[in-house]
Amino acid sequence: MKKIHLLTIIAISVFSVHFLSACQKEDGLSKAKLGECSYYPGFLWSKADTIGVTKHLYLDFNDDAKEDKETFVEMVFVDKEGNPIPDDVLEITIDGVITKGNKFTAYSSDEEKKVTFRFLPKAENGNHQGYIKLTSYKLDRFDNQELSGKPVEVMRWDLRFNKCMNPLAKVMMWFCIFVMVALVLWFTLLKNIFYPRIRLSRLELSTKRGYYVNKKINGSRMVVATNNYKPQSRLSKLFTGKITYIKDELWTSSWEMTPKGRRKVAKINLHGKYMISPVTSEISNYGTYQLDNLATKESITLKIL
Repeated sequence: MKKIHLLTIIAISVFSVHFLSACQKEDGLSKAKLGECSYYPGFLWSKADTIGVTKHLYLDFNDDAKEDKETFVEMVFVDKEGNPIPDDVLEITIDGVITKGNKFTAYSSDEEKKVTFRFLPKAENGNHQGYIKLTSYKLDRFDNQELSGKPVEVMRWDLRFNKCMNPLAKVMMWFCIFVMVALVLWFTLLKNIFYPRIRLSRLELSTKRGYYVNKKINGSRMVVATNNYKPQSRLSKLFTGKITYIKDELWTSSWEMTPKGRRKVAKINLHGKYMISPVTSEISNYGTYQLDNLATKESITLKIL
C-alpha cells in the first residue's frame, strides 16, 4: 500500500504537503498520482461494486503547532477547474468515515489519516485531475508560502477511473467464447476424427423366406443389426453422429459395421455368432456376401449397393 506524506506546519505555523511515492513537481506544486480505481455494474447475482484506492496520509506538525491545541487544517478535494466534486461522483473516506463534500479536517495532534478514494457510477471513465485545497486553517505558512486566511491550493492529484465489466460477466463471456470455439472445432474437425463416417452408400439384406431391408448407410458412424435396441438420443446423434439400426427377430445376436479409414470400406464385427463368405472382416463397395446365423442356420444375403 502506497503512502501519502503530508508534511506540515512550522513553529509559526508552516504547512507543506507531498506524496512520498509517484509524486512530481508541476507549476510549483507537488503532483500525486494516486493510481486507479474501478467500477463494474451488477450482473445476475453479482452486485455492482467500486474498487477504491487507499493511501496513508501522514501529518507532520512542528513543535510550536503541536503546542497550540487549536491548530487545524481543513482540506477539500476539487477538480482541475477548482470546483467542488459532487459526493455522487467521488467518495472519499477518512479513517473509515465517509466525508461530506470531500472535506476533512486534521488537527495538530493527528499524525496519520487513512484515505480511500472511490469513484461512483456517475463519474466519467478516464483520467481525473484536480487539487487539494486548504479552505480553512489556523496556520501561518504552507511550505515557504505565507498564508493570509484565503483558500489556497497545496497539491495536484491525479486519479484514473476505469469502468469495467462485472467479473462474473467476464467469466461467463470467456466461458461462452471457449464453448463456441470448442463447438466449432468439434463439428468442423474433431468430430470426424473421433467418429468417422461410413462411406458406403446403401446396405441390402434379404433371405429366401422373404425378409428384405434396403437402408442408406452413407454418413452413419455405425450400423447395428439387432433384435432389441434403445433409440439413440438426440445429443448423441448431434455430437457423435448417427447410428443406423436394423431391427428384426432374425438377428438373434447383434453385429455391427463401422468405418475403416477414408476408404469406401467398412469393418464388420460378427462376434462369432455368424459366418460370412467369402471370409473377410471388411465389407467393400458393391460387394455381395452371405451371412449364416450359427444359431438358426438361416442364410442372409448382404449386398452393398
